[in-house]
Amino acid sequence: MRVIALVCALSIVTAPVLADDASIEARLKALEQELVDLKKENDQLRHDLGLEVVARQPTVRTAAKSETLQIGGMLQAQTEAGDRGDTRFANGNTRTYLRRARLNASGRFIEEFDFRLELELAGALANTTGLRAQLTDAFMTWNRFDAANVRIGQFKSPFGFEQLVLDSRLYTIERSLVNDRLTPGRQIGVQVGGDALDQRVSYAAGLFNGNGTNVNFNDNDKFMVAGRVSAVPFSGRFLDVPWRWSVGANGFRNSDAGVTVPPELGISSFTGHRSAAGYDTQLVAGRTEVWAESMRGEFEPSNGKPSHRLHASGWYAQAGYEAIRDKLQFIARREEFGGSGHSTRSSIVGLNWYLRHHDLKLQLDLVRSAVPDLAKQQQKIIARLQTVF
Repeated sequence: MRVIALVCALSIVTAPVLADDASIEARLKALEQELVDLKKENDQLRHDLGLEVVARQPTVRTAAKSETLQIGGMLQAQTEAGDRGDTRFANGNTRTYLRRARLNASGRFIEEFDFRLELELAGALANTTGLRAQLTDAFMTWNRFDAANVRIGQFKSPFGFEQLVLDSRLYTIERSLVNDRLTPGRQIGVQVGGDALDQRVSYAAGLFNGNGTNVNFNDNDKFMVAGRVSAVPFSGRFLDVPWRWSVGANGFRNSDAGVTVPPELGISSFTGHRSAAGYDTQLVAGRTEVWAESMRGEFEPSNGKPSHRLHASGWYAQAGYEAIRDKLQFIARREEFGGSGHSTRSSIVGLNWYLRHHDLKLQLDLVRSAVPDLAKQQQKIIARLQTVF
């Protein structure tokens, strides 16, 4: 009888509990929401106290349910002294200026589309007398498949490893001369690209107007064709440190009608067929990182003889070493670029002090260059303070 009474008592107690499953589930959801709110408050407190290791971009929720928006930007304040340097610099005057000042917005739709819009408020290396806003990036990407992302708008065409590295993540203050002179840079067009084999192989190929940045027309009825492929032959540990070796190849071809070409060619405007090819490799071994890249461009004028073809080529090799992990890095680079029998040769030694990774860093470079038509060897000191927000 006692057993029967105990069973009856348990039934009486558990019956309301079983009947109140919905109430329990609601309480659990409330507790989970309280934990989420508590985590947000903790993250905000850490941010206010300056305890975050990496700066975070704020995420803004828009009125649409399927959309997020991120607002960011970059400032690079720069100063230089010494001689003129290579042909990218106007003179040898000491100056302080804004190398880049940018604002950007990027977002993602649940329908597997994302977008990016960036404005350049200051961004000239040459002397300027006025600052004006213009577009750098403005594109949309359909990212349904990792192996085949489709992008349309204005963005960097897939040519030149160093050119494709973000401006904020360069190890030297300025890119190599060959990357600035031979790469098409940002163009308006459409591109397909992606990764395969666990991101061991990457590719990108596209069709572009080929007229330059912020030019919304085509100067003829032909597109510039550009493509790049890269691979990682080895990634793993060796001698008890992580190693990663990458290789890449790229090229482009275009028919031009009065496009601006590198001054090293001895002409200001070019009409005809222009093409280029490049090869690069990168090696990361522990605290050491090595880059090397070579490019060659061919310029075949319209209605010209084969002997009138112009050539331009160049290369660079650089190595970096983190003397203090994630804080102090030393850089050395040797580069050469030229056309029409004249070459500019430069050597660069520098250091990077990372206050908060690439989001806040100080860079200092000493550049020595042998420039055609300048008898004196050029020596230039450049310093930069960068913040990404």
